[in-house]
Amino acid sequence: MVYSLHLRSVQRFLKYQGYERGNKKGLSSYHLSKKNTVGRDLYVQRMHPRVGSASRPDIVYTDESFVHHHYKCHNQSLYDPSDVLDVAPKEKHNGRRYCFIAAILDSPTMDSRVMALDIFTGGTTLAKEPKDYHGMFNHAYYVGWFQRLLDELDEIRVSNTLIVMDNAKYHKGRPSNTPQSRHRKEVLIAACTTYGIPVTGTEFKSLLWEKLAAYIETNVLPVVMTMASERGHTVVYTPPHHSDLQPIEMIWALVKGDVGRQYTDMTKFPEVKTRLVAAFAKLTPHAIKGCVKVAEGSLRMLHEHLQQIDRLESDEESSAGSESDDGGSDSD
Repeated sequence: MVYSLHLRSVQRFLKYQGYERGNKKGLSSYHLSKKNTVGRDLYVQRMHPRVGSASRPDIVYTDESFVHHHYKCHNQSLYDPSDVLDVAPKEKHNGRRYCFIAAILDSPTMDSRVMALDIFTGGTTLAKEPKDYHGMFNHAYYVGWFQRLLDELDEIRVSNTLIVMDNAKYHKGRPSNTPQSRHRKEVLIAACTTYGIPVTGTEFKSLLWEKLAAYIETNVLPVVMTMASERGHTVVYTPPHHSDLQPIEMIWALVKGDVGRQYTDMTKFPEVKTRLVAAFAKLTPHAIKGCVKVAEGSLRMLHEHLQQIDRLESDEESSAGSESDDGGSDSD
């Protein structure tokens, strides 16, 4: 009775404040697709047993990011809203930018470190830079960089690592002779014959490609996976929309924060690179390890969440089965 009174009071208050029941028009709730859900569960199942294990392998996390010329921290844009002469400056989220790519090593036997750092502009002018910084990278560049990473791992005698990366298109590029949907029908038929896929030759091109695409997805590995395997390493792709499982994302925050705190209106573009290099050099093994531990904490919580979902679904199935049995006995 008391609960009902309190609930009604809250409902009246919310109505008085203008809230309405239902979904807001023009917006939709976010849900993972079935494919992404499976990818998430596979990643958690594979990586969770290695968290905190003394026998776990070395893990290398890789990623790319950027910092633009006018990047700065928010606390440098403070203003007094009551002072009409103190006009809030407009943020300059444009201008040239430095793209960078790197890896961090997390090892149970040696200090954490940054590896294979590369910093570049990618365009001589702002007009020649793609709007999305991912466009500054391509498959050929990434394969060359990945080769450098593997060489550095060899130099420090690190083997049998898990190399973690996201699902960027250039991370999953396949060999150049892999068939593509834009190829002529005759080429697709020849590819089906090469792969041992039965065809009559009378199929529409769309049906040929459907068969080929399914085969390629399962049997033709991305180039970097083959490169890693030949050196004794394993590539692991993080699930989409789960950047909190990537500790290198926090490394980017540390580095870019260091650069942003030094920004002034007099900062020249080359100075940004100098500060960026210095920020990477200042990263300590302890700081890198701390970022890894935060990501591992997110992985543990996600693992527990998935276990809870499994338990709830099992309980619901058991309850449904019991109700069905009870209903059957009543009808006898």
